[in-house]
Amino acid sequence: MIIPTATLLIVNALIFSWIAFTTPEPCPRKYRVTTENGGLLANPSDIHRYCDLDYGGKFVLRDEYTDEQGDG
Repeated sequence: MIIPTATLLIVNALIFSWIAFTTPEPCPRKYRVTTENGGLLANPSDIHRYCDLDYGGKFVLRDEYTDEQGDG
């Protein structure tokens, strides 16, 4: 009984880590807020320059901006 339990725990840990580490990074606040509120957007509709809308209905940072994101 110890081997199947340990195997089950290992499989669960692998599945959880795969889900946790492969989820896309959410769009940081500076890419979602206008310049009046401390962000980079001239208009609220400019969010599509920096972020894409994923299938869950959440904005995800585009790949070309992931490297220059430092402070979030």
